[in-house]
Amino acid sequence: MEENHKLGLFVSYYLSRFDKKAYENLGFGNQAETHNKIGEKLKVNPHTVKNWRDEFDPLHGHRVGWYQRKLSPSRVRVVEALQDLDESEVRLIISDILFGQTDDDEKIKLLNVIPEESQIEKNFVLRGPTGKKAEEFFINFFYSDSSPFEGTLIDCRDNGCGYDFEVVNDIQRVFIEVKGLSGEDGGLVFTNKEWSTAKKNGEHYYLIFIRNLNKTPEVTIVQNPFIALKSQKSIYTSIQIQWIVSPKELKLISS
Repeated sequence: MEENHKLGLFVSYYLSRFDKKAYENLGFGNQAETHNKIGEKLKVNPHTVKNWRDEFDPLHGHRVGWYQRKLSPSRVRVVEALQDLDESEVRLIISDILFGQTDDDEKIKLLNVIPEESQIEKNFVLRGPTGKKAEEFFINFFYSDSSPFEGTLIDCRDNGCGYDFEVVNDIQRVFIEVKGLSGEDGGLVFTNKEWSTAKKNGEHYYLIFIRNLNKTPEVTIVQNPFIALKSQKSIYTSIQIQWIVSPKELKLISS
């Protein structure tokens, strides 16, 4: 895969995950104008940028026409690398890519996230993403007579805290992570933060697992999933942003 195509996948992931906020913060205009500008900067077809964005959309509940298509391994690597970063952190990476501020070391690290296709395991698939459809279904379920939860529902999806919702009442506070599958079969992926938070909160942490979202949704409630479910750790390359102050700079402020 060409270098500009690899970089284009990072940009397209940003557009998909943060949707309207991403388009607004890039400041290129409407969606078509943004795709044109990105295409111009990366020397790719603007329609290709749109298609890449659409491939990531099933993860985020946008433009669901691509929901039946599994992510290719290269797209999975991009998701794994960026999924733990918030909007401002991803935007910083994307801005550096688009405005030519990525130095050689940074560029190499980004490109190494996506090895050549021959080096990627073909059978590796990112499974069970939590989409807006599952979360909206849970919200309706919470307010139905079938819900076992009582209290005030607090939306924490944008907080990056290792769960999607809190339920608070006079007795306790519980934490709820929602995950869904479009069909009946498939596994689940927890981020390290979600799994660590589940371990920390034990009996107060619940997994709401919704199968068959596209037909007849089935809800399974798992209390303390860290204990109740067997999991296998997967190590992958992630991207972190650090700001380094040199020893020379420290000497300047102390002199």
